[in-house]
Amino acid sequence: MFDTPLNHFKSVFAHKFFVAPSDRNYFFARFAKTYGINEEFWWQALQTIEKLLKAGLVLNGVSVKRGYNHNIEKLWNKHKEVFGDLAVTNLTRPDKLVERFWTDHPLENLIARMNQMGHPDSRYGLLSYSNNNDDMFKFDQLAFELRRRTIGLDWTIGRDFPDVELTEFYGQPYRNVIVQRPEHQIRSMKSPTGSIEVIGAELEDVIHSWNFSYFRSDADLERPTPPTVAPAMAGFGNSYLYLLWDSLNGGEVTELAREQVEWLLGNIRIGQDAHNEFSRILAADRAN
Repeated sequence: MFDTPLNHFKSVFAHKFFVAPSDRNYFFARFAKTYGINEEFWWQALQTIEKLLKAGLVLNGVSVKRGYNHNIEKLWNKHKEVFGDLAVTNLTRPDKLVERFWTDHPLENLIARMNQMGHPDSRYGLLSYSNNNDDMFKFDQLAFELRRRTIGLDWTIGRDFPDVELTEFYGQPYRNVIVQRPEHQIRSMKSPTGSIEVIGAELEDVIHSWNFSYFRSDADLERPTPPTVAPAMAGFGNSYLYLLWDSLNGGEVTELAREQVEWLLGNIRIGQDAHNEFSRILAADRAN
């Protein structure tokens, strides 16, 4: 499963640890903004941008294991340094968006506001917030552009990162795609699917449907329950970190696998217990 070139391994793990989680944050940020849950919007927006910045950096030779935490201003400054003329430094009003819903404030203004109002303290009601009428539109564009850059700029297309949609670019560095294919995303976003009315017609039904503690009337309990809430068979999912551990534990650690794990341990924070366990596996194999 992990018998792949190092750069492909990096791409998969950066996607699993940063990009895919950021897609979920992006969904919840837009949901929160749509329904006026402002504190949650800023927290989820910061989480989205933080993860995308970290993915882009770690795939271009920058360890994000220490020194950044949730500080997207520091991450963005590093992004500008690493990506150079391909860095995301400006946003442009979409042609179909009316002018009154867009301000010409520089991007660093949005980054600073998001860094402040999306700070972890916002989860505890410790921070105030203020909104501009273009916040979500700018957030959308920023997330879209950063997501396009979650790849090694100088990786060779076709060798380091195969993509059947980019065969005309095979043999070229990925930076050429960023310039010449402004709508191209490395991997498509997988958003939640299904009817938003499955839980009821009103937003407050989220709290009361099938809630035997907070139901308002029997109607809350009689609404058909979707299989996601009460499945016939409960589901499960294994993280890629577990799958990597499972593939190595008790088996031979190839030089390729060692290189992959050492890159992971040196560049991404995975928790001390997991770090210790992978270090143990590498040390035990080396001793043998």
